[in-house]
Amino acid sequence: MYRAMNLEALSRPSRAVPMAAAGLLFITGSFGALSEAWGYGLLLVATVAMLLGISAFALYVLTRQFDTASLARTYKGLLVFGGWLYVAGVSALSGYFVFETLHGRMELRWILFGPVVLACVIVLDVGLYRLLILKNLPTWQRFGGLISRADSEPGRMRQVLVDDVILHRALFDVSAFRWFKHALIFWGFSVMFAVEIVAVFVREGLPAFGADDIWEDLGHPLRMAFDFAYDFTGLMVLIGCLLALLWRLKVQGTEAQKFTDTPTAAFLFFVVVSGFLLEGARIAAEDGVTANAASFVGVVFARLFEVGSDTYDRIHAPLWYIHVFGSCAFIAYVPVKRLIHSCATPMGRLMNSQTGLLAKKKEAVLRGMLIRKASD
Repeated sequence: MYRAMNLEALSRPSRAVPMAAAGLLFITGSFGALSEAWGYGLLLVATVAMLLGISAFALYVLTRQFDTASLARTYKGLLVFGGWLYVAGVSALSGYFVFETLHGRMELRWILFGPVVLACVIVLDVGLYRLLILKNLPTWQRFGGLISRADSEPGRMRQVLVDDVILHRALFDVSAFRWFKHALIFWGFSVMFAVEIVAVFVREGLPAFGADDIWEDLGHPLRMAFDFAYDFTGLMVLIGCLLALLWRLKVQGTEAQKFTDTPTAAFLFFVVVSGFLLEGARIAAEDGVTANAASFVGVVFARLFEVGSDTYDRIHAPLWYIHVFGSCAFIAYVPVKRLIHSCATPMGRLMNSQTGLLAKKKEAVLRGMLIRKASD
């Protein structure tokens, strides 16, 4: 949002070398020359680089600390470096899974899962880029020269970040009920998504590096912590979606109906319920209520199934496809419908908090209008 921030440079890096490297990793992995540790290692480094880049960018926009030019180069470099490492990691893992599939060591569901999740992540990434960055590039190119870090108001930015982006106080002032259901869905889904990213490294990445597979030990403290986090955030989303659907029925035909998003609430409700059903069926099949105590919502859903029966064996495969592919579809759905406003609206509020910068923009517009009028 400032002069030192060149979004166009971020969107047009030199692609030849990193793309060639990613292609080479895929081909090498496809011939069995790379283990899965390569892919997870690259993804881990990419995640660290992007987190550091985001942290540097936060310092850039939320403070006036450190040299502006150096900090700008730092966050841009880290984000670009992390982004390309992410592509390289996905390519290496894709090559490894292709090799495993060709040698008959991959189950059908994982063979199908790989391309589906990759396609959904691409749709998400491209959609977010087009709606949040590419769509705003013309405005940036027109008014970016007027914006400088020295003219920013970082204190105001931090206040809006806390009030409107984190706490959603503006929505609370309008309706405490709408704020509550929104907070349950927004934060439940966001934290669940973050937990899943960490879980992938613990569940898949660490064993790839030779560490013990704690995921097979239901009593392991770390595994129990993940189980509790999954169920707690899932319950938040479940309650939030249920409240949203009930509120939709209440405001049917009224002015408030325009603030509802029934397809998103129903879609997410379906995904979460299918996940709890899958978990409950597994717990019932294992008669593992005690061993799965951390999965407190799954234990409740387990009561729907006969303990020790073969129900889980019969419904596991179709229910797994429904839940996992439904989750992937929801990821791709984020930038398609109104859910994108969860990202766009906070960005708009942060920009609007910079009154001095907005004043400069208005001044430039008025000056341009006067110049055109004088030339006519």
